[in-house]
Amino acid sequence: MRASTCRVGIDLGATSTKVLIADIRAGEKPAIAEAVVDRFTFPTPRGSDPIDRLAGHLAGVAEHPISAGGVTIPGIVDEDSGRVVRSVNLPWLDGVALGSALQQRLGFPVRLVHDGRAAAEAEALLGAGRGFADSFVLALGTGIAGAHVEGRRARRGANAAAGEVGHISQDPGGRPCGCGQHGCLETFIGGTYLANRWSAHIDRPATARDLFEAGRAGDPAALEMVDEATTALARSVLGVIATLDPSAIIIGGGISAARDLVVTPTAHKVYRSVTFHARPPILGAELGRWAGAWGAVLAAES
Repeated sequence: MRASTCRVGIDLGATSTKVLIADIRAGEKPAIAEAVVDRFTFPTPRGSDPIDRLAGHLAGVAEHPISAGGVTIPGIVDEDSGRVVRSVNLPWLDGVALGSALQQRLGFPVRLVHDGRAAAEAEALLGAGRGFADSFVLALGTGIAGAHVEGRRARRGANAAAGEVGHISQDPGGRPCGCGQHGCLETFIGGTYLANRWSAHIDRPATARDLFEAGRAGDPAALEMVDEATTALARSVLGVIATLDPSAIIIGGGISAARDLVVTPTAHKVYRSVTFHARPPILGAELGRWAGAWGAVLAAES
């Protein structure tokens, strides 16, 4: 393996961080299985010295001949300078030049990219978006992000803040959101909000996965919460269709792993509500929980 083709993608999430090392040759579309060299996860560092702690977790990548890396983060980022502008879920990184900070500690160039845009570009190039002229990709996780991808690139917006659909308020009198608003889409279907609501209902700690398992078992309260979440998501998808008229809608992120309870019902609700607009295919993402890391790998080579 030539050292110049090995890249690392770091997907820095609100709760966990995924690291993917892949053999990427410039200008080629990698076959997923053949390209993976190594991958691992760890809890996202928070509190004091998060950058040093993050670099400590990444020390093992030095075992591979890495020439470049990419790191994703949820929130608003200045990709040109490599600086975090605002991250609701990782506020201790606000204002940090994360790209250069990691470069100094790891010894190779690291490009900072928005997590939703990175995952969307990976899905467009390597996953469910193959063959479409453009696609709108939603990433449902702890936070909610979206991106409109045409060709290989997701639209960044005039202020590098395009795609923050998770913070479009659907109910100004609703639950408070970490961004300061109330009733954002994230408060309906974000992983932490779903987990907290289910935990409160059953009076013990639980996860979003526990909620979905209860829903599959027929629990009425779980099904009601999931129905509320997919109704809110469907409203957002309808807004995307009316605004962008994309060739396809792709729903990914950890929450979408419950495809039977999230993706399929959302598609049905959208199609029932569409009037004069076209009905694009609504697809589940193919890259799963590693989409952001793949996007970071692709960003590293560009």
